Amino acid sequence: MPHSAIVAFTARPLEWILHDQGSRDWRLDPERAAGCDYLVCTQNRHNARFGAPTAPHGAAFLIGRQLEVVRSLEEPDRWLIKFREYSIPDKPILNIWGKSGHHRYPIHYTTLEALGIDPASLPPFKPVGPPPDLPGFADAGLYPPLAPSVTRRSPEIGPPARRDGDVAARLDAILSQLDRIPDQPGTFDALPWDERGLPG
Repeated sequence: MPHSAIVAFTARPLEWILHDQGSRDWRLDPERAAGCDYLVCTQNRHNARFGAPTAPHGAAFLIGRQLEVVRSLEEPDRWLIKFREYSIPDKPILNIWGKSGHHRYPIHYTTLEALGIDPASLPPFKPVGPPPDLPGFADAGLYPPLAPSVTRRSPEIGPPARRDGDVAARLDAILSQLDRIPDQPGTFDALPWDERGLPG
């Protein structure tokens, strides 16, 4: 039987995802996402504002299971895909993002089989533990438990908090275009950036 999977094309490095115990901040159908068996995190190296990427572009570097979906702390209309267990491949699984076609949206629903990932070949899954101590993160973690959550057992959710849709949509469109600009060799950042992508 196929293993359903949600694939996230994320610029965040492995350490950040382990700290959050999930991948964020996504616009998605929370019920559909929570119904997936696995989360497959693939690396986006074209957005450096989230820290130093840890895997080759498009490679799968973390697979989570026993998923739960909770609202984002900072973006009420976005979602955090949490996992209770995770496996880190011995080496990144190359060319996973876009394997079944070109995806313009950073969330993709598929199966492990379509991605060519055999769950039996992965290192043993480990339960998530306390968030690692990373510079710039609060001791209590950036993501305390939030409600409402969506799991296979409790799919009911309330409507998302509303923002000024016109302003938010225009800002998202601008950021989306900026994120498509490839990194240029030999460039440097004149400003230090914090974990939220803001100049320090």
